[in-house]
Amino acid sequence: LAKSSWALLQKDRELAWLPVIGGVAALLVGAVFFGPVIAMLGGGEDNAVPVAGYLLGFLGYVAVATVFFVARAAVIHGANLRMDGGDPSVGGSLRGASAHWPAVAGFAAISVTVGLVLQAIRENGGIVGAIVSWIGDVAWGVLTYLVLPVIVIEGAGSIQGIKSSSALVKRTWGEQVTANVGFGLLNLVLVIPAIALVVLVAPAGGIVAGLAIAVAVTWFVAVSAVVATLTGIFQTALYRQAAGRSVPSEFDPLQL
Repeated sequence: LAKSSWALLQKDRELAWLPVIGGVAALLVGAVFFGPVIAMLGGGEDNAVPVAGYLLGFLGYVAVATVFFVARAAVIHGANLRMDGGDPSVGGSLRGASAHWPAVAGFAAISVTVGLVLQAIRENGGIVGAIVSWIGDVAWGVLTYLVLPVIVIEGAGSIQGIKSSSALVKRTWGEQVTANVGFGLLNLVLVIPAIALVVLVAPAGGIVAGLAIAVAVTWFVAVSAVVATLTGIFQTALYRQAAGRSVPSEFDPLQL
């Protein structure tokens, strides 16, 4: 599946910049929201955060998630355009995804809320809570795996996107789990050289250590961006197959 996604990416390598742009934008947005929250710490007794701080923090999580999802949606928009015979660009993909930002933001708000609820269960439920939250996290990931393709390609809203994605679970859950594990392992294997470089060279200190860390960070960002792009391409192809649309020749229909 990664090879098939890679073959399609070779036609539009610029799409790999979209996760990088999303990451940088998310850092900037996070600084805007969480900077004031951090400043509130220590402002009262026992470092208590006022209610406004919690509200601002929640909005910050939603804003950061929205930026990440818009970047992922841009990859899907570009991949879908290529699968329809078009020629996507970074700017065009971002504009195409941004046109659906209300639905993407709604999905981000729901996802953040679900994540916070599962976190509360994990932190307060002991072993049972940890198991329940893990099952809930996996289930939510499977149910919503195709939400962004539905929103971008069909123009659906956030709620309808979740419903449509859930309806496709029976046809795609095996591929979803396989892809989540497979692409995750691929990312882990590809970043091992960066980790090894830091472990072996960093103790030496000085300029050499600084260069090693810089190279490792660059490699880590590049690998993460490429794997995220491959994942978006696969999601698009899987959605098209499940929805009865044409699938590009790079993908074997039997694999999907």
